[in-house]
Amino acid sequence: MQKTIVKTPTPQDFLALVPQLVGFLPERSLVLVAFRGNRTCGALRFNLPHEHAGVTELRRIAGTLLGTLCKIPGVDALVPVLYTDEEIGDEAVGSGTGLPEGAFLRAVLARAAQSGFLVRDALCVAADGWASYLDLEQVPGQTGPVPGDRGRMLRHPLSDIAESTVTEVVPPGDRRELARLQTGAELPKVDLPTRERCARRLARYQRLGPDMGPIPELVEMVGDMLDPVGTAETALGLTPAELSIDEAAVLLFLVQSPATRDQMMLQFAFGAEIGARSHALNRHYAQRQRETGLSMDDLVEAEMATGRSFQETPPTTGDLMLGLSRERPDPERVARGIQLLKLLVAMAPRSARPAPLCMLAWLCWALGQGSVAGIYIDTALDIEGDYGMALLLHQVLGSGHLPEWAFDVPREVDA
Repeated sequence: MQKTIVKTPTPQDFLALVPQLVGFLPERSLVLVAFRGNRTCGALRFNLPHEHAGVTELRRIAGTLLGTLCKIPGVDALVPVLYTDEEIGDEAVGSGTGLPEGAFLRAVLARAAQSGFLVRDALCVAADGWASYLDLEQVPGQTGPVPGDRGRMLRHPLSDIAESTVTEVVPPGDRRELARLQTGAELPKVDLPTRERCARRLARYQRLGPDMGPIPELVEMVGDMLDPVGTAETALGLTPAELSIDEAAVLLFLVQSPATRDQMMLQFAFGAEIGARSHALNRHYAQRQRETGLSMDDLVEAEMATGRSFQETPPTTGDLMLGLSRERPDPERVARGIQLLKLLVAMAPRSARPAPLCMLAWLCWALGQGSVAGIYIDTALDIEGDYGMALLLHQVLGSGHLPEWAFDVPREVDA
């Protein structure tokens, strides 16, 4: 694979490239652009702290962010870029306010220094211009620049960024059409009659098993028609135009079962073999539940205590779900899964949406798009505030946890 090296000789060129690195136009965000030597090797986006955060909390947040950056192999330098809807103003002289979020950036830069990172620059993109936290005019008695604190900030027009031609170097096939974060989470338009027909089909399947009863039993009863592994693989190969209302209803019915939801989600990301392994595990525990009357948690605990647990070939499905594996998802499969699930959510009645929304969130998180994932999770919780997977994903994203494969350095392939 031929790499494209894009040189950014000026800060405005660098700022023009940052959205290409993260895949969207950041808003109210801190982006940490990581370097390995003289080349970028990653870009991590984080929400800004709430406006009333104190110094102690800002230091804690900065520590968490830099801890995440430390997991990228070989990273030795960074450029923090802060995006805000506040204004810089004409000047900030001696008041201690400086650029927006100056206290937060001071905490980030202090932790970066403690971690041994070289800070190449620290930039702010505001509503009325852009500036560097390190680009200060010296004032009498000041021995060095104090980010976001003293001196007159040198504000530059946003047109500098818009007029940069640096992204023209990126090959058209690699250049991203950028939109705002919310645009990436938008669903396709589905007309009301289609949604109503899908809801009626889904209700028909739901009558097969009250309370979304054990999916393995339904598979045994109706055969291949509702086989979740085959159904997921077939659906992944369909274009949105090819997905029928009945096929959409089948998928929506199957994913209401947490076990099948997780199996299909992992299958979309890692392939049919992982799907079959997860499905076999689900059927094993469903059978054991019927035989013993124990809950899933009690059953797993009991089998582990006796050393008779149903073994999987590492990594386990649980490891994959939590991102505790260096095994990478297939990005092309994930992209198709996201497209399919967006359509399913758009077709689904409101009560059936939390499951595919959480699947969407996880697949986006698996690609490193935690910000988009957060939108889907919030939507799921708006529908069902105690939906278990949404709460779990909300906790995972809120902690800043990223999958281990995000920090793996891909092997380079010669052109």
